[in-house]
Amino acid sequence: MAATAGLCLLTGTTTAAIAEPVPITAAAEQVLTWTADDSLTEYASAPATAVAGPATIVFENSTDTGNTTGMTHTLTFDTSTPGYNHDVDLNITASPLDAQHGLHQAQVTLTPGKYRYYCAMPGHTMSGELIVTESGEQDTTPPEVTASVDGTTDADGNYVGTATLTLTATDDSSGVGTVEYTLDDDTYRPYSGPVTITAPGAHTVHYRATDKAGNASDPKTLVINVVQPNDDTTAPQVTASVAGERNGAGNYAGSATVTLSATDAESGVARVEYTMDGGGYVTYTQPVVLGTGTHTLTYRATDKAGNTSEPKTLTVQVDPLGDVVAPYVTADLDGELNTEGSYVGKATLVLAATDTESGIASIEYDLDGAGFVRYGQPVTITAVGTHMLHYRATDRAGNTSAVRMLSFTIAEAGDLTAPVVSVQLSGAQNWSWDYVGPVTVTLSATDEASGVARIQYSLDGNVFTRYRKPFVVDRVGTHTIRYRATDEAGNTSEIGSVTFTIVSSSGPSKQERQPNPAFERMV
Repeated sequence: MAATAGLCLLTGTTTAAIAEPVPITAAAEQVLTWTADDSLTEYASAPATAVAGPATIVFENSTDTGNTTGMTHTLTFDTSTPGYNHDVDLNITASPLDAQHGLHQAQVTLTPGKYRYYCAMPGHTMSGELIVTESGEQDTTPPEVTASVDGTTDADGNYVGTATLTLTATDDSSGVGTVEYTLDDDTYRPYSGPVTITAPGAHTVHYRATDKAGNASDPKTLVINVVQPNDDTTAPQVTASVAGERNGAGNYAGSATVTLSATDAESGVARVEYTMDGGGYVTYTQPVVLGTGTHTLTYRATDKAGNTSEPKTLTVQVDPLGDVVAPYVTADLDGELNTEGSYVGKATLVLAATDTESGIASIEYDLDGAGFVRYGQPVTITAVGTHMLHYRATDRAGNTSAVRMLSFTIAEAGDLTAPVVSVQLSGAQNWSWDYVGPVTVTLSATDEASGVARIQYSLDGNVFTRYRKPFVVDRVGTHTIRYRATDEAGNTSEIGSVTFTIVSSSGPSKQERQPNPAFERMV
């Protein structure tokens, strides 16, 4: 709803003919009052917030509000500056010398958001903002803004030829005012619809949103890589082959192995994917072994230009052989061991499986959580550190053994020396070198070859615990601390120990503490 107040300006200097001011009668329950005085730079008073809906606007520029010069002011609502509500067209001119003694009112309807108001008189710089919310509570929460990018991507995730950026913002309180973004520069511009990016290269986008209460979200950043499209518009060719023994009915007996392959003469194959029995697409990395049952495999291939072949479907029937016993699988490691039982430099893994009925179809292993892969020949492992191996076998009847585990450590070649570990005790002592209060225990270790991996200690016969920082012992009695250190090559020092006595839990020392060589021991 737009409202315009009447203009009433008295230009004469005689005040005897001025009528008494008309009392303000509010037509709306919400009354918002502005006042002005002799200032050219600010209103004497102005509301900061309001509630959406009907409102009575009161503007008083009179001697009662401090105008002693008869100066004219206006209350004008901005209807053109971006970022503000423009649905109230209000322009009130008031002077102590006008027919209403400078007291005017107008009826408006406010909507959630932010309004800008100012004085339109030449040379006057009075202005301000009015925040309007749906309820009486102030909106202090910025909007949520998200970005999405659409377009064809290659195998590296680059957008081929074109990328379309879409920004979306929501605000549950005052509502979204503006959404802005930058593209490869620091200049924010209003977002009005999806942005298409075609120039090859990496493009940096910053984006943010501001609600109608003036709350702005923190800027977010997105990098979009666009690459030059090539002339490859032909999808790759993908094929499937099935291997395995067949029975008299023509079905596969016990198990079947499906191998997928694809070719692309132009941009090359990016990936081959398949679904099994209605599941989601997964990337094909090795032949798929099928167990007993009827299986439907759907497969496709995508080239590096983003072209994807039409899905093909293969149905395979695998009948049981009568074998219901899983195979037996073993793992052996071969290599030079150090004194701690770690392999020096490398270890060679050999997996083997036996099945007395249908025979072995496959052996698989998973090293350090990388995922199961098919085992074909001995594997040499050289990465220094502790490794976790999981392995299993599947027979031709589709029976899979339980997953077995093996943990082992590979040490740096040449480092066979354990680290050196020391202990230091600190605290107040009496003449007998007994402690008369809490004792702080500090452990340290050095290793010049592979470096220290960890320090451990045991207090009074408890299990060894990893040492991370100095600790305090304050219980009265005799205590024994055992300690050791292990280096990155897996070498562990001999266990050292220190014994001390606390005769009281608190109290002053009988003398200044002196160094005691007995408690600074090296291993």
